[in-house]
Amino acid sequence: MTTGRSRRYVAVSALVAFAAVLTACSAAGVADSRTPGVPGGIPVDGLDLKPAVHLQADGSIAVVTWGSSSCPPTASAFDNDGESLVVSFSTSSNGVCTADLAATTHIFSAERVGDTVPVEATVSFPEFDDTQVVEVTRP
Repeated sequence: MTTGRSRRYVAVSALVAFAAVLTACSAAGVADSRTPGVPGGIPVDGLDLKPAVHLQADGSIAVVTWGSSSCPPTASAFDNDGESLVVSFSTSSNGVCTADLAATTHIFSAERVGDTVPVEATVSFPEFDDTQVVEVTRP
């Protein structure tokens, strides 16, 4: 027999699980995914620490950024009109961040990218008043 207390426990547990799923999904911001590190096949010039933008063989775009591994950036805007590709990032609000430098890769699907990818991309971090124009590397 189910009591009112156990039903409330199940309902609260379900809400907590749902919130955890939403939080995990939102970590990438407007990107389709966010993973630590640099995937194979993406040329990154050593420890240049500039963003890297790479058109992948499947038509998706991978954007590599550098920062604290415990507070990776979150993609806040992505726009490609075929003539200009602009990606903006915001900082993570995870609290205290480690003082290390690590790569984080954001993937934007081929559907979102579209058919035409410009030669250069603008990557910005408005909170730091930092904007960089980088070459879009290709497979």
